Amino acid sequence: MNRSILRGVTILETLASSGRPLALKELAAAAGLNKITAYRLMVSLEAKGLVQKLSENGLITLGPAFLFFAEAFRRNGVIREKVLPFIKALVDSSQETVGYTERFRADMCVTLERWESPQETRTVSQTGIPRPLYVGSSGPAILAMLSDEEIKSILGNKKFLPYTSFTPTTQKQIWKKIDGIRRRGYAISLNEKSLDTAGIAAPVFSCGAVVGSLAVIGRTYEAIRC
Repeated sequence: MNRSILRGVTILETLASSGRPLALKELAAAAGLNKITAYRLMVSLEAKGLVQKLSENGLITLGPAFLFFAEAFRRNGVIREKVLPFIKALVDSSQETVGYTERFRADMCVTLERWESPQETRTVSQTGIPRPLYVGSSGPAILAMLSDEEIKSILGNKKFLPYTSFTPTTQKQIWKKIDGIRRRGYAISLNEKSLDTAGIAAPVFSCGAVVGSLAVIGRTYEAIRC
């Protein structure tokens, strides 16, 4: 892979995850780059509108070009457009956060659309961040609808990251969860990806194949109460 491209992406990821503009020295340190390399990459990215320097303080943040890319990505989301009415209906009926997630590569998924709960206390779910298929509700709702052979290929002999003490981290636990999803037709998650968070997700199909899932996400105590 091209090292300059990877370093440039690292800068963009660092700015995206920081939640605030960064000084060049701070950006370089967070991205694991020396200041000269970070500056050279920043100049190239700035020329394309991917980053920008704030005039009032010289801090660096993401640039307006990302709005163009985001809108272009959304326009290409044929399935996303079809599920929007269902997202609205679920938010209205549940008063909780609702997200649409699609499979990403072979063994990951990513939330493409998220509508927040109208309640003051609500669960926040990030869009655009790839995550494994085995954890939570959205990913497993997709995973369980695949063939056994494909699931075995995805799981392989991997070590499964424990996001919390409730995350399934063994082949036996994950297959048990898959069996439950197949019986019910939907996935349930309690505290698996983050504590105090619950989710319920159903798979979304296109032309007979699973492509994603719709999930309602809320606080654990609310799910237990219901």
